[in-house]
Amino acid sequence: MNLLDQDLNLIYATLLKGGLRQYKYKNSKLRPFIQQPEGEKGAIFGFRSKENMTASRGIVLTSEEALWENEDCFTHWTPNVYSYGTYTDPNRTIVKGHSEENLKQINAFLIDFDRSPGEKLDYQMILDAALDLDLIPTLILKTPGGYQAYFILESAWYISSKNNYASIEVAKRISENLRRAFAEILPSVDLGCNHFGIARIPRTDNIAYFYHAMTYDMQQLISWSMKYQPAATKKKTFLQLLPSVTEEVQQIQEKWVDVLLKNPEIIGRKGHLGRNNAFFTLALACYSSQKERSECYDFLDELNEKLNRSMKDTEVKRIVRSAYSGRYRGANKAYVLELLSNWSLESLSEDQLFTQKRTAWHKFKKDRSERKRSHVHEWKTDILEYLETQCYRYRPEIDLTKAELQAAIKYQDKSIPKRSLDKAINELKTEGKIFVKVRSGRGGGLVVATRKALIRTVIVVNQTVKKAYKNAIRTFFKEADMLLAKLFEPSATSKEIGLVRKQTNLWEPG
Repeated sequence: MNLLDQDLNLIYATLLKGGLRQYKYKNSKLRPFIQQPEGEKGAIFGFRSKENMTASRGIVLTSEEALWENEDCFTHWTPNVYSYGTYTDPNRTIVKGHSEENLKQINAFLIDFDRSPGEKLDYQMILDAALDLDLIPTLILKTPGGYQAYFILESAWYISSKNNYASIEVAKRISENLRRAFAEILPSVDLGCNHFGIARIPRTDNIAYFYHAMTYDMQQLISWSMKYQPAATKKKTFLQLLPSVTEEVQQIQEKWVDVLLKNPEIIGRKGHLGRNNAFFTLALACYSSQKERSECYDFLDELNEKLNRSMKDTEVKRIVRSAYSGRYRGANKAYVLELLSNWSLESLSEDQLFTQKRTAWHKFKKDRSERKRSHVHEWKTDILEYLETQCYRYRPEIDLTKAELQAAIKYQDKSIPKRSLDKAINELKTEGKIFVKVRSGRGGGLVVATRKALIRTVIVVNQTVKKAYKNAIRTFFKEADMLLAKLFEPSATSKEIGLVRKQTNLWEPG
C-alpha cells in the first residue's frame, strides 16, 4: 500500500474515538470562533524517545490539535484514553496518570512482534497469519525491533469501576487470547508486554499497512474470545495431578508425569534424553489427553520456571507446536522409560508408572517420507501451498484444468491420485479455504482462488487498479463481489461491514 496515500489524521481519528477534545482548551489556532462545548474528555500521553518513555518524561495531550502539532515528533504514545493526565515536577516534564486504574476508554488491542536475531519477519507474514486466524489488524507499524499490530475497535470500550473493574478484566482476556492465537503461528509475539499501556505511535515513516474499514465490534470479540479461551480462565497447573473423571486414565495423569515434574535437574547432555525430549514427551501427553494447546503451553511454561536451567520461551513454543501438529497421537512408552532411566528416576515399577491399558499407548506415526501413500490432509496442505505460489496480489485466481492441477501437486515426484485430488478439493471447498468455479465445454477448466489470497487482495489492492480489479474478479466469485461491494464502498455502514465479516467467516476460527 502506498504510504503517500495514508492520512495520518484519519488514523488518529479512527484510533482515538473522540476521546480527546478536538481543539486545544487554550491557545488554539484552529478552533472556530463559535463552537459547541465538547463535554468531558480524557487525556493521552506522548513521548519523544524510548529513553524518555522509560523515565516517564513526556507530554500530556488533551486534544487532537495538540497531537497534530506534534506530528512525527513522538516515538511512543498511549492509544487508549485516560481520565486525566498531569505532571509531578515543577518543570512539567515527568508525566503521571497512565495507569490501569485511570483508564477511561479502550480503543484498540495491540500485539507486539519482536524479531529475534537472524529471524525473518515482515508485515506480510503477519497479514498471512492474520488471514489464517480470521483476525486482520487495522494497522501495522514497523518498529526498530519488529512490528506492532493494532486491532482497532468500532466503538470505544468504556471502563467502569463496577465489580472491581470487571470491564478491564474482560478486555484483558481478549488481549491475551489475541496474542496467544498469533503466538501459535508466529513465535515472535511478545506475550508479556502491557495490554493497555504505552505503544509505538503511527507516523508518516513507520506505517506498514492500514485499512480503516477493518475495525472490530467488542461484543463479537468477546464471543470469539470465549470460544478460543480454554474451559478454565485461570492459568492451569498440572503440578498437582487430579484423579481422572473418566473411566480411562489420561496420559497426563500417569504417575511417570508426576515423577518427571519433580526433577528440576533435567538439562540434557550428549547421549542422554534431556529437557527438549522431556518437554516434548509431556506435551504429547497433554495432546493425547485432549488438553488445549494454550493449557499445554501454560503447563510447560510453569515447569520451565522450576528448572534449575530453564529453556528459552521460543523453544517451549516450538515444542508445543510440534506436539500439536497432528503427526503424533501421544507420548511414547519407550521414550518415557528412557527418560526415567537417564535421570535415575526409575525406582517405581512399570505397573506403578503406567496405569493405562497397553492399547492406550501409541507408537509415533511414520513420517510421510517413510510411507507409500500420503494422507488427504497432507495433499490439502500441498494444494494450498501450490495455489499460494500462483496467486498474486492483483490476481488471486488461477485458471487451469484439473489435469494440470493434478500434475502440479506432487510429493517425491509422484502426482496426487485423481481420487485424492477430488476429495481434497471438496474438503477445502467445504471448509471455505478455496473458491472454485468450473468452466464447462471445450477449453473449459477450473478457476481457483484461496480464501487467503482473495481477502488479501481485497484489503491491499491499490487504488489505481481497484476499478479494473473489481470488474475482473466479480466475474469469478460472488464472495469477492460481496466483499468488494461492502468493504470498498464509502457509504458502507459498520452494520454492513459486520455482515460481510460474518458471511465471509472472518470471525469464526477455521
